[in-house]
Parts: sequence; structure tokens; C-alpha cells
Amino acid sequence: MTRRRRSTFAGQWGWPIGLAVLTLFGLLSALIGEGGVWWWLSWAALAMPLLVIVHHLRRARQGRPHHARARSS
Repeated sequence: MTRRRRSTFAGQWGWPIGLAVLTLFGLLSALIGEGGVWWWLSWAALAMPLLVIVHHLRRARQGRPHHARARSS
């Protein structure tokens, strides 16, 4: 007997909302910041969504996505 997790709002939309907030912060810090720490923060904040995309593309090329493995076990 397998136990399924309930699909909640946070479970479904947590990552996309987090990446959107991070991207928005990176864009605003690049626009408003005068340099120095602000540029480093904007680079880091804008690089994180790209790293997540690359990670999931590599995972998709290796086989089934993560959610498909969780359902079959």
C-alpha cells in the first residue's frame, strides 16, 4: 500500500514562486544598486534560476523526471 502526498499550494507552487522572487530581487538589485555588493547579489540571484534549469535539464536527459520516479516506487 503506497501512501501519496497531498498536493498543496506550497508543494506545487513553492519552487516557481521562489525562483520568481529571486529573479525579481536580482533584477531590482541590478537596477537600484550602485555597484559593489549589489552587483554581486544581483549576479548570484540571477544565476540561481539558471542553475536550477541546467540541473533539471541534465536530470531529464538522464532518464525519467523526479516526480515520475516517486510515483512508481
